[in-house]
Formats: sequence, structure tokens, C-alpha cells
Amino acid sequence: MSRILCAFLLCFAFQAFASKPVDPEILQALAPYVNLDDYREFRVQSTGGHNVIFMISKKYHHFDIVSVDFSASGKVLNVNLNYQLEASERVPQITPVCPDPSVEFISFAPNDFDVEQDAAIEVAKAAEAKGLKTVRLLKSAATHDAYLNYMTCPKLKGNFYDGDADTSEMLTADGTISATELHALNGAMRLKVTNIWLACQAFNNPMLDSVVDGARAQKYAAGINDLLVGPSDQAAACAMKAAIAGQPIEASFQDCYRRFDTTDDHWGFKGNGSDFFGQ
Repeated sequence: MSRILCAFLLCFAFQAFASKPVDPEILQALAPYVNLDDYREFRVQSTGGHNVIFMISKKYHHFDIVSVDFSASGKVLNVNLNYQLEASERVPQITPVCPDPSVEFISFAPNDFDVEQDAAIEVAKAAEAKGLKTVRLLKSAATHDAYLNYMTCPKLKGNFYDGDADTSEMLTADGTISATELHALNGAMRLKVTNIWLACQAFNNPMLDSVVDGARAQKYAAGINDLLVGPSDQAAACAMKAAIAGQPIEASFQDCYRRFDTTDDHWGFKGNGSDFFGQ
């Protein structure tokens, strides 16, 4: 199977991300098309005989989406490896409003996955130890609306994202945030916000331009290709902690990459602001 998307359009209109067990017959229908052993978790949204399955990778910060359709008698009618959700299935867009103007740092990790949660908590502790007003948006709290709202806070200096993304979407607990929505933040990052994302392929357009030019990030680091779970999390956490500690951001990022990551992980790093955190 070709790589479908590094992280995909995961959205349910007006409901959270379903996490019910996948029926064995659905996995049996998928088995001829995908290597099920490549995924650590399967989540399904079912409507009648139409089933949308989100397959979360064991190895990389990405997930794939497929659909399986059954007849009333249970016969497999269609397996679509390139399924895209309808617009009506997306989380409704909002006009973001900062919930707490004193917030200076966001640590955001939507998946219930120890590697990602541990990195996000490690970075949050570093920010708190530095005296930054920090909000931890973890697991079910890592929602579409919460992230966008906090991203508009006037004192925000940094955000650490550990999840999944592609060239146009980043994963939340209840759906995704699109590059279009980030571009619509319209300068909210004020060249004062450092963003380090465990997000594969998010350092490509349209996401790249949306974060750097639309939202006007101070600095932005994300994956050009698929990022390996584990080494990339260590490198990213190291880099964000170094930035918070006042070290030059770009040089620190490159140092952490050399120390912790694999050369198969290709990161991008860009930004038009200062090379020092929050300045």
C-alpha cells in the first residue's frame, strides 16, 4: 500500500474521536490490502455499512485512513485506501478567543501513547520550572478549539506539539486543525512564538507557509518526511527545553538532532523572528 497520508483528515462533526473496538470482519477485509502489523491502534467510525478506519502507525508520527463498505448481508462491497472525509465530517471552524491572556506556553499531545505523552510532559515541566504560565493540553483536553484559542493568547512564547500531521492537517483529540485555519490566525504568533512539532511532512506547503507566513511564527520546526517515533521525540523535547533555557534556538535544535535523532528523520527549521525564545 502506498503511504496514504502522514496524518489524515480525522474529524467527526460535533463528536469526539471514536475509539470503539474494530470488528474482526473489518480487519479481515483490510488484511489483503494493508499490513496490519504496521499499526498500533485501529479506530472506527461506523454509519450503517460504511466504516471509516483510522490506522495509527507503530513506527512513525502518522496515521492512515481507509473505508470499508459492507452489504446488509455482511459482504464486503468496497475497500477504499484513499478515502477522504466529507466537509460535513470536519470539526466546525471557530473564531479563536484566548481563554487566559497570561498563558505563555502550550504543550499539546492528543494521543494516549506513552512516548508522546512523556515528551509533552517533560517539556511542560521545563517551561513551568522556568516560570512560564503553561497549559497542558493532553489526551482528551487536546482539542481543536482549545489549541486554536490558546494560540491567540497575547503573551504566548512557545508551543510543543507531539502527535501526527501531514502537509495540510495536524491531529487533535477530536479531529484535525487545517493549514487554512492556522493561516487564518493572521499574525497571532507575532514573530514571538517558537513551534516545535512532532509532525511528519508538516514542513511542506501549505502547512509551512501557514505557520511561518500566515500565523507569523518566530521559529518553526517540523518533519519534512515521516519522523520516527522515539528518536524524534527525544530530539524535539531536547530542542524545546534548550530554547526555553535561553540557548540559541537553531543551533540547539541542530545539536539535539545530532545527539538523539536518526539521520533518516529529515526536519525543516525556519522562521523570521529572533533566534532566542520569546524575544
